[in-house]
Amino acid sequence: MLDKSAPLAPAQYAPAPHVPPPPPPVPYLEVRGLSKRFGPFVALQDVDLDVYPGEFVSFLGPSGCGKTTLLRAISGLDVQTTGSIRQAGRDISDLPVSRRDFGIVFQSYALFPNLTIADNVGYGLVSTGRPRAEIAKRVEELLTLVGLSEQAKKYPAQLSGGQQQRVALARALALSPGLLLLDEPLSALDARVRARLRGEVRDLQRRLGITTIMVTHDQEEALTMSDRIVVMSRGRIEQVGTPDEIYARPATAFVADFVGKMNFLKGRLVTADHVEVAGATLTLAEGIGVGAGAAVTVCLRPEDIVVRAVEGDRPNRLAMQVGVMEFIGNHFSTTLHAVGTSLNLSADLSINDVRDLGICPGATITVVLPPERLRVFPDPPATGH
Repeated sequence: MLDKSAPLAPAQYAPAPHVPPPPPPVPYLEVRGLSKRFGPFVALQDVDLDVYPGEFVSFLGPSGCGKTTLLRAISGLDVQTTGSIRQAGRDISDLPVSRRDFGIVFQSYALFPNLTIADNVGYGLVSTGRPRAEIAKRVEELLTLVGLSEQAKKYPAQLSGGQQQRVALARALALSPGLLLLDEPLSALDARVRARLRGEVRDLQRRLGITTIMVTHDQEEALTMSDRIVVMSRGRIEQVGTPDEIYARPATAFVADFVGKMNFLKGRLVTADHVEVAGATLTLAEGIGVGAGAAVTVCLRPEDIVVRAVEGDRPNRLAMQVGVMEFIGNHFSTTLHAVGTSLNLSADLSINDVRDLGICPGATITVVLPPERLRVFPDPPATGH
């Protein structure tokens, strides 16, 4: 019989074995200190970036920001002035295009008009000297993959723009590259085809698990397709993050302005967590590391203005007079004026909110500007002349 008064054996006191945390993921592509100059013009400035295996990463920014230059440096089509690039642990910084492991799809498709669709897809395979039967099998697999198996004997001019772009994608995948580069691949298509094709490209990328980098100036494209977005301006990276991070928590005023719609309000800090804007004092969720009296810009997205459940003593509760209301389809773009101040805001109000609350031009409503939704950036110091 077990003696319940007896002490437990030492082994029963032994702690659970320590399980070390998993190692951090190893980047598939590493860009370090990359710069590119064209004469006196600096196109890229000290760019550092990691891209991980199987990621879909978008380079987003306005024309001339350096995103295409960065893509071309990675591919070797435009070699960097300084800096290094490693792919799968291999230094490819100075390798010619032919010795780099990538497939690329251009905005213009770049299909050969005198070759059939099958011959376009198999063009790169022919140059490797593979047997004809092997090439034919691979081409058939790729055309099936992109949903064009019945178009093999046609010529590019006989296909729609969306179909031609799928052919270009199949050709880029023919040699099973480790990296897929997409240079504004959908910008030449009309809006409806572009929306459909971006879903197809994303689904295909996920099925293949291929590491992909896409250049785009279309923020909706980047937000819907990417695992992470690299926002660029003037040859530098402004922010790298998930679509949600980029949209909801922009790191700079440039990112806040470039991605989505935003109210920009000039103000001045009263305390570490209060700011005066156009006669209204707003509470911030946290300080921004500058002292009272500093000039700042407060950013708030139009859809973050709350009009329901605004009773009680909530921070940033304001009476607003409704101005112009524009019907957009799924919401009303509405101008609001804070009573007793010179504060004006743009708000996106849902159809349900407008209908249920009886919101109409000229009405006075109560709104809340949630502190956690306010992004605040110190204004740059004035430069003398």
